[in-house]
Amino acid sequence: MKKILLQTLLLTQILPLYSQELELQSMQFRTENDGDFGTDRAYTYGSDISVLYHKKQNQQFSNAQEYISFSYAQKIYTPNDIEAKTLLQNDRPYAGYMYVQMGLYTSYKNELDSFIFQLGMVGPSTKMEDVQKFVHSLIGSPQPKGWDNQLKDEPTFQVNYNHKKYIDISQYFKKEAALIPSYGFDLGNASTKLYSGCLFRYGTHLPKDYGSYVINNGDYNHIPRKDTLQSIKKWRISFNLSLRVNAIARDIFLDGNTFKDSHSVEKNNFTVQGGYGLSLRYGHYSFDYLREHTTKEFKGQDYYSSYGSFIFAYNY
Repeated sequence: MKKILLQTLLLTQILPLYSQELELQSMQFRTENDGDFGTDRAYTYGSDISVLYHKKQNQQFSNAQEYISFSYAQKIYTPNDIEAKTLLQNDRPYAGYMYVQMGLYTSYKNELDSFIFQLGMVGPSTKMEDVQKFVHSLIGSPQPKGWDNQLKDEPTFQVNYNHKKYIDISQYFKKEAALIPSYGFDLGNASTKLYSGCLFRYGTHLPKDYGSYVINNGDYNHIPRKDTLQSIKKWRISFNLSLRVNAIARDIFLDGNTFKDSHSVEKNNFTVQGGYGLSLRYGHYSFDYLREHTTKEFKGQDYYSSYGSFIFAYNY
């Protein structure tokens, strides 16, 4: 399955290069880890690599610009005590996750619609156990010993939707500022939920786009607003605050496998995410550092989940 996912990713990366309708917009790499909080639990690691293309056809006659993205991502989830070999009944299961993703985006002057399609795999076939053990051996961290209790192999399919609105509120501040409220849903056997949130941005030469987000929020970062040109010579600096509320019907990383017997915990159906960070852009390069915190995700959880996200992109 891993080989199939990688081959699919390769095809989705190469085929658009032969289309005269698509123009490469940006390339992005994100990596996330809870190590900067001194922990190794819950959502403990994630990374993705993505490309974004701009659809050029008939844009002069349209009230929107269209984009398409292709991504490959992987994630690791673990309980709090990774040195225990036995099954920890009161903590979340180990899980490895990898997927390929295609995103379709319609960008208006002040609104953005996103449709995300994911095909992936949860379980031992992802080899996330080997990834975590290898990284821990390199940095001298304790070896995880409970991967025999991880979720079993299960293919996943997701359809996710998100809507964002850009509201300029610079008139209330000495510098530029914006609010970007959003709402959407995830639908699939990995995650099924509704959510609503808002991003606040404040800075100098504020980027004319829909902001940056962690991997779990799905979207490609810094998708431009329609008809907004950005000088590549200016420093663009912004501080970001985010808040999001989730109503969760299913989370495979807490509920366990869909069709097989596996370890699970009783999830909380409502969670709140809060985050803050810094975005920098100069020339063709952009860098973001975000910190994300989530309220307790399951009954009996005695810790909160926190991690940092590094995002690096080259914009054409």
